[in-house]
Amino acid sequence: MSGSGGNTRRRWRLSGNKKPHIDAVQSDINVTPLVDVMLVLLIIFMLMTLIMGRGHDVSLPKAANYSQEKDKMQPVVSIDIEGYLWIEKNRLGEVSPATLKEMDQQIQAAWKAPKNPDGVGRIYLKADDKVDYGKVYPVLEYLNRTMAVQSVDLAIAKDSKE
Repeated sequence: MSGSGGNTRRRWRLSGNKKPHIDAVQSDINVTPLVDVMLVLLIIFMLMTLIMGRGHDVSLPKAANYSQEKDKMQPVVSIDIEGYLWIEKNRLGEVSPATLKEMDQQIQAAWKAPKNPDGVGRIYLKADDKVDYGKVYPVLEYLNRTMAVQSVDLAIAKDSKE
């Protein structure tokens, strides 16, 4: 009596006694690939900020004796070969009372939101090695007398003659 309808069992593949649900919607989203991509992007941006130089690029004077003090992330003031004043990567113009005042405002804003609290009250000055000293002196005088900057760190390049 194998053909009688009372005792028949149906077998479904890999699903036990349940019918497969073909039209069931998966309600959760796999976020693992998204997290992986975001972490890779975060690492790339962190490395790029370390590689990128700070301030405007100028040809620095060379010296054999120099301090290897750790960078305090203070604002970078640069004077290029044409005598233009820069704050970080922003060109302010030729050294004049107006650009010095603008420099003052941008430095004060940088000190209010410091990248490193040790950099408050300090300036990192980069001047091109061929720039006339008459362009650098007014900036130093303004930083010292008007702004009362605690410390001005002068940027130099390591002399390769060692």
